[in-house]
Order: sequence, then structure tokens, then C-alpha cells
Amino acid sequence: MRRVLGALLLLAAALCAGRASADCGVVLEPVATGIWRVPAARGRPDAANGGLTIQLVLVREGRRLWLVGSGPTPAFGRALACAARQAAGGPVTDLVNTHVAPELSLGNSAFPRARLWALPEVIAAMHERCGACLASLRDQVGRAGASLDERDAIQLPRRAVRGPRLGPFEVLALARQPGEPTLVLRHRGIVIAQGLLWAGDVPDLYGTNSASLLDSLERLDRFAAGARLLGQQGELADAGAIDAQRRYLLALRGAIHARLAAGEVQGEVPLPGYAGMPGYAQLHPLNVQRVWRELESELFR
Repeated sequence: MRRVLGALLLLAAALCAGRASADCGVVLEPVATGIWRVPAARGRPDAANGGLTIQLVLVREGRRLWLVGSGPTPAFGRALACAARQAAGGPVTDLVNTHVAPELSLGNSAFPRARLWALPEVIAAMHERCGACLASLRDQVGRAGASLDERDAIQLPRRAVRGPRLGPFEVLALARQPGEPTLVLRHRGIVIAQGLLWAGDVPDLYGTNSASLLDSLERLDRFAAGARLLGQQGELADAGAIDAQRRYLLALRGAIHARLAAGEVQGEVPLPGYAGMPGYAQLHPLNVQRVWRELESELFR
């Protein structure tokens, strides 16, 4: 009876939070008690999705409200701040940028009073690249990026994440490519794995090294034991999503290695077993190009 009552209360809270956040222009979808997500569009940023291609997560713990990712633009960030206040009952106190991606962090300026956190390597890379990243994203999303022209649109994290904990989270830094980590966070049986996992789809290997990503997926699997995962894109998933992504990477690397060993020039490398996935047509050809260059460099080094 208690379980049924608890489920009904959570459902009622979910419906109320969803309606309230929708009034702000951003829908926060409850994942667990005190945890919400903003689902992301599949694929790369464009005018249709406005750059919202990285799933964002909101966590309430005591008096602090943690936001993992602020979204692609200051205007989106302001809408998200409104939705977070209505859903969780207060302002965002802490904001985490897990890795270097404009879609994840160009909403930071909408949270001027929040503590901004990132790994030291991420802070350094954002200092170096954010101007170019802003211009690139603005070109990709068209009119949806109008607020990227605002003065002070870029707000960089100033607090470095060090050690195995950050507030209520267990944390782990995992490499997307050598020298380019992303921060994984675990709390209440939910693991946030932005930049590492595309649940139910092929991954987007832009900004990654496939060998580094494979190693990080092994470590993610151990870190996430017994938990469920929220990745870069896709629904709440179990550990099977990690294994599915690992199989795709191994199949892609194996097929390309065989072509290189046979002396073939770069071309199409179809993987029929994955062709039905939502992002295959857009992302797989780009993944082929990136991994081909990786393995070609390794083979002829």
C-alpha cells in the first residue's frame, strides 16, 4: 500500500512539475524524487532543435539545487532557470559543466548567483575555445542563437572539481580523448554520463578518440554498477546501454581496421546491425571518417 501511495504521489508531483516548467518554455521531466531531466534532441545542433542536443539534469539536495549543464544559449538558460524554480521551489545554487561543449554551457550566464563547477582541464579548455565555440553554435542554430550575441554571453566556471565527491555526488573523471575528460556524477542510484553515452542510438564521436572512449566505457560500467544512467542523449537506461555502445565501437573499429589492412582507401563502412538506430544516417558516416583517421595514424605511425 505504501509503495502504491508513494508512486501516486510521485506521479502527481511529476504532472504538476511538468505543467509548471512548461509555462517557462522548458519541460523538466521527473526521473526520481528530487531529480529531473531536460530531454535532448537526437543528432547534432541545428535550427530545428535550437542546439538542445545534450540532456540536462536538475538535482535537489537539501537547500541546494544542482544543475548539470545550462543549455545552448542565454535565452534557453533563462527559461531553464524559471522552470527549475517552479519545479524545485528555489533558485539554482550550483551549476556543473561536465565537459567542453557549447550546447552544454552557453546558458551559464542565466545563473549569475550560482557556483559554477568544472574539472580543471575543462576550465582551461573553455577559456581557450569558448569564443570560437559560440560563433560555431550560432551559425549552426540560426535564429535560435540570437541571444548568443548578448554582451557577456560566455560565463566560465571558476570552481575546480577535485577529489571523489562534489556536494551530494560521487564523481569520476573519464576521458573522451587524451587530455579531454568529462565528469560523471552519481547520486541516488542515478548516474549522469554526459559526453559518454547515447542510449538507444549510435554515439556522436565528434571530439572523442574511440580507444579512449572504449576504456572510459569500461570504467563507467564499473562506476555505474547497480544504477541507471542518463547519457548525452536518450532515455533513462540501464547498463545494457553501455554494452550496446561498446559493441558499436568495437564493430566500427574492427571493420575499418580490416579495410586498412587490405589496403583500401577510405569509403563507406556500413554496419547493417545498427542501421535502424535514429542517428545512424547522420552520425555513422561522420564516425567512420573520424575512426578511419585514428586507425590510419596508428597503423602507419
